[in-house]
Amino acid sequence: MSKGLVDLSVSRRVLLKNTAATAAAAAMPSLSMTAAAEEIKKLEKEGWSKHPVACTMCGAFCGLLAMKKEGAVVSESTVRIFPNPGHPQQGYCGRGAAAMWVWNHPLRLRKPLKRVGERGEGKFEEVTWDEALDAIAAKLKKLVEANGESCISTTSHSFSGFSKWLTFPLGSPNDIGHQSTCNLGGIAARDWVFGKGFSGAGKLEPDYAHLRYLLLIGRSMGSSMGALHTLNEARACGCHVVAIDPRMPDIAYGNADWVGIRPGTDAAFVLGLINQMIENKTFDKEFLIRHTNGAYLIKSNGTPLTEADFRKDGSTSVFVVANSAGTLSLRSVKRDEKGAAIGFIEDENFKPELEFSGEAILANGEKEPVRTAFSVLKKLASEYTPEKVQEITGIRPEALKGIAFDYANNKGCIDDGWYTSKNGTDVELYQLICIANAMNGNIDQPGGLIVTAGAGFKVPSVAAGKGPNGETWAMAKEKRIDKIVYPETSGTYSVALDAAVSGKPYPIKAAFFVGTTMFHRQADAKKLAENLKKLDLVVVQDVLPQELVDYADYVLPATYFMERRDMSGVKWARDGSIYLSDPQLTPPKGCEARHDVWILLEILRRAYPERAERVGYKGCKTAEEFNAYFGAFVDRGYKKFLDDCEKKKPGSAEAIRKSISENGWATIKTKKYGEYPYLKPFGTPTGKVEIYGFKSFSKPGYAQAIAPISGYIPSPAYTQPKADSNEFILVSGKNCVTCSGLNMFTQPTRFMGDRTVWMNPQDAARLGIRNGDMIEVEGMDSGYKANTQVTVTKRVVPGAVFAYGFSGGVRTKTLIKDPNYQFVKEGINSHWYDTGYAQPVVGNVANNSAVRINKVRG
Repeated sequence: MSKGLVDLSVSRRVLLKNTAATAAAAAMPSLSMTAAAEEIKKLEKEGWSKHPVACTMCGAFCGLLAMKKEGAVVSESTVRIFPNPGHPQQGYCGRGAAAMWVWNHPLRLRKPLKRVGERGEGKFEEVTWDEALDAIAAKLKKLVEANGESCISTTSHSFSGFSKWLTFPLGSPNDIGHQSTCNLGGIAARDWVFGKGFSGAGKLEPDYAHLRYLLLIGRSMGSSMGALHTLNEARACGCHVVAIDPRMPDIAYGNADWVGIRPGTDAAFVLGLINQMIENKTFDKEFLIRHTNGAYLIKSNGTPLTEADFRKDGSTSVFVVANSAGTLSLRSVKRDEKGAAIGFIEDENFKPELEFSGEAILANGEKEPVRTAFSVLKKLASEYTPEKVQEITGIRPEALKGIAFDYANNKGCIDDGWYTSKNGTDVELYQLICIANAMNGNIDQPGGLIVTAGAGFKVPSVAAGKGPNGETWAMAKEKRIDKIVYPETSGTYSVALDAAVSGKPYPIKAAFFVGTTMFHRQADAKKLAENLKKLDLVVVQDVLPQELVDYADYVLPATYFMERRDMSGVKWARDGSIYLSDPQLTPPKGCEARHDVWILLEILRRAYPERAERVGYKGCKTAEEFNAYFGAFVDRGYKKFLDDCEKKKPGSAEAIRKSISENGWATIKTKKYGEYPYLKPFGTPTGKVEIYGFKSFSKPGYAQAIAPISGYIPSPAYTQPKADSNEFILVSGKNCVTCSGLNMFTQPTRFMGDRTVWMNPQDAARLGIRNGDMIEVEGMDSGYKANTQVTVTKRVVPGAVFAYGFSGGVRTKTLIKDPNYQFVKEGINSHWYDTGYAQPVVGNVANNSAVRINKVRG
């Protein structure tokens, strides 16, 4: 930990002088990129062509290059994958590196399959495309005529949104994503703190390139390699990284610090951090007063004091602050004629008191006790002393104090998450993480949590009741089914699956799964299997035989991202950039895979040709014909984008074309710091960063489910294990090598993947377990049992066991025959152990669970 204050006015080069060894280690990934660039140039001189690729094996969309040996038969040796030098999201993890192993995989789905056994048996026969599509279309039409369009659901985790091309033109609202078991906790928390328009993944991100100090709380940087590459450049300039996690994440294998924490107790740590900043007066008081709702007055019932409390015709959207003399002043958001927030209405000369408490005289003459939002936060955080935090988290007081000092001293940043749904209390945790960032005053500033620029590029597509060519139509009267149960969800597909059994809120009869590994994605896999058997129609489109295919009526071979042209904005990057993905490969010989959208539109056309025409689709017999139809949307979007850029800045269109042609990407908009909330409002009721969430009072029942600010809440998602027993919390997580539903099948994963369960030596000694032993993992709440090997390691805290997600435990039956790929069945799939608990209102689902560990004898 630091011993003295850091002078933030000094250059990063000066800081670097004191951390030379650290910087050298951190710079290594960047040096490897330089070597890659040299190898690319060498191959170009030898006649290899280069083709830009956006990897979609995770949501980072990292920029790659496919180097293709011209004139040679396409294979793993004649197409080589590299990071795209200079790309704004320049990544190259084990998933992207193994792309060609997926392309011509021995287990690749090559022809349409029809189920001939019971659901779950995995027995199929090959059929023609026409046989499969006609049968699916006939069944779909029958279900719609009997139950209405809303009985049809689609879902996808291919990061391309392809599944909506069936549901929306059909008229069903039920295209539902999987955010509930991934990043929904973080999305909802950002909505509570920063508001509408600022909650989506990638809208608010750490300014990785300029970080001085970064806290990673349960965050694996290996889940977004482009961000990791940028972070490594900051580490080379002295950025200090600390990971707070029950298991040691990849980044801590180098020069980052790892502080072990008991699973599910992160909120207590963050509150302890905030407490230390308040106690030591190291928080940014001026920022909290001017740019958060910290000085806004709160009534005794927890609701904000508003103009409506003083005047009969007063607004509930106009809030109240007070100065040290008890004088009140009003604050609100300035809006244009369309209601869009454009500024603030407040007296800039009025100096609010951050810790005011007193009485306000209301319109009815009653006196109402009031205090500031910051005072509420201060009182809550005061309970989390270093000693109390140690009692809950296991983190020593001196470690918390040192982290708090360094975090404030360096104007640090806490990553706002990626794979955030873990313990069923994730909204409250990430709300606190956002608040801790505000405590540093480091919002939209260099090295802080920033609003990313965005390029503004859009490709014409389909939406609910709207087509890519300006078409409109009436949708079914029903609301999207998960929104009925969880009104603030971004996507909780389990609601649709439950409705297949219960018929509530209304029946779901069919499910189309587009590029998604449901058994490694959906919490409570046991319930998933049961629900799948209740559906009248199950269609799976995929590249490899995931466990989900065993439950399908039809399995349809889909194209891989290496076989598709695409263009979009660069995700999760500071500056606004666009990319072209044009690998120029086709499916390998003997593989009849077709584009996901062609499959969906052909089903729709055969069932309801007039509805397919809603998106201008009348049928495409060949892949080339469909590519022309679908590619036209990209071309049209690109042309409009270039025209708009040219109008704003003459000459820019040609520069963008040139960059896309030469590099596969172009930066359009450079990030401007200090805009939100200094010059422009956030999307909250106050327009400011809300350290006390006024959104909790926006609808009845919200405050009871998601409080405006919360203390530490023990996980309600699973039974708490007994201490010093054979009971543990099973923590799942990711890494940068194997954690992908496709990459887990590749040969590199066979040798580099880790399909074991980690256990701390202290726990292993107590249970008589040695490294490499076979153990039985039994779900305390699910009852599910499976055997796997154990790795005894100090890289996981006592009382917890750890297993990588998307790395093993595949149970597909007949379609995995090749003896070289039986390794995918090794290990466990953690989703068979979790309970499927979802937070009220938001619907994010817990991935962690409670298990018993028993050594397997004999």
